[in-house]
Amino acid sequence: LGRLVDDLRDLALADAGQLVLEREPVDAARAIETAVAAALPRAAAAGVALGHEAAPGLPRIEADPVRLGQMLRNLLENAIAHTPPGGRVDVRAGRTEGGVEVVVRDTGEGIAPEHLGRVFERFYRTDGSRARATGGAGLGLAIVRQLVEAHGGSVRVESEPGRGTAFAVTLPDAPS
Repeated sequence: LGRLVDDLRDLALADAGQLVLEREPVDAARAIETAVAAALPRAAAAGVALGHEAAPGLPRIEADPVRLGQMLRNLLENAIAHTPPGGRVDVRAGRTEGGVEVVVRDTGEGIAPEHLGRVFERFYRTDGSRARATGGAGLGLAIVRQLVEAHGGSVRVESEPGRGTAFAVTLPDAPS
């Protein structure tokens, strides 16, 4: 319940333009490594392989390290929750024009095309029959979108039912 309240507070602050970001140059590869390491026990318990790879020489990004970690955790938790035992979740980071792109890809159930346009909406769950205990409150991806946009970035999703989903986050470089 505490996490739900915190999530709702974060969304309300973001909506009001009052979400405070403590920006600093952040090593994206290190942030990914930390988030993946934290998610390994949950992935192992779920029977899901978890890997990561960052392109050499990634630039630093201008980000709030705590919020960046929250964003990555939400994406990883979501991917692990929707990947069956024996599946895989991979995080890849590479350079893009003016920034870094981080892709979280899973071999899970995928998202039907009619749901793709709504996955970043609050309280939206692709399977309305799922209980909070098993399916979450439908806030994680809404928070991801708000945090990415607050950092001046963008997020997109690609999915194919039965083959998996990929969430791609693009964040700007830190100023030189």
